[in-house]
Amino acid sequence: IRFYELGEDAMEKFREDEGFIKEEERPLPANEFQRQVWLLFEYPESSGPARGIAIVSVLVILISIVIFCLETLPEFRDDRDPVTVAPAINGTLPYLGSPFSDPFFVVETLCIIWFSFELLVRFFACPSKATFSKNIMNIIDIVAIIPYFITLGTELAERQGNGQQAMSLAILRVIRLVRVFRIFKLSRHSKGLQILGQTLKASMRELGLLIFFLFIGVILFSSAVYFAEADDPESHFSQ
Repeated sequence: IRFYELGEDAMEKFREDEGFIKEEERPLPANEFQRQVWLLFEYPESSGPARGIAIVSVLVILISIVIFCLETLPEFRDDRDPVTVAPAINGTLPYLGSPFSDPFFVVETLCIIWFSFELLVRFFACPSKATFSKNIMNIIDIVAIIPYFITLGTELAERQGNGQQAMSLAILRVIRLVRVFRIFKLSRHSKGLQILGQTLKASMRELGLLIFFLFIGVILFSSAVYFAEADDPESHFSQ
């Protein structure tokens, strides 16, 4: 094609027919310092230090996930209210238990410091603030950080209010549950997870049809079981 000078359009058509995957152009900041910082935090394969930062980020994510899981174990879980009220020495003033001395809270704080630092640096160095804000992975990063600050604000409000509950425990637990989204942060550093995500995205229509047919099957067979056993005196359907 190059010999006969058929042009770039013919070359691109040939590459598409042969299944050649064209590499996406990497938008880089115009400023040299921002470009170096962006490559350092966004593209681990660009240099050795960038690979080291990626390894640190993965380790922090894994530590955060492990801490999230350990907090649910009975040996470590505290089912009491976030603010523990106990009689003081004179028996009149309440003692407000401090969550800031909890080892899990300390490790969580260190992880959040790294996540916040990484997010702010990447936002500062990104070539387009609008594109950065619309990226789904960056939204996940923000969602994974917000529960910590909400929990921290609630704890501080309760301490200043002498133990008065600042937020419903149910709402607080739901907010803390959002931390599980941190597991999706691993996809930023895993090509396999990125490929899996693209595969699921491309197969959404087929997956939707599969779920639809499964739903129809569940309705048909559950209805058949119900009408087959409804008249049986010992059936649970008749009770």
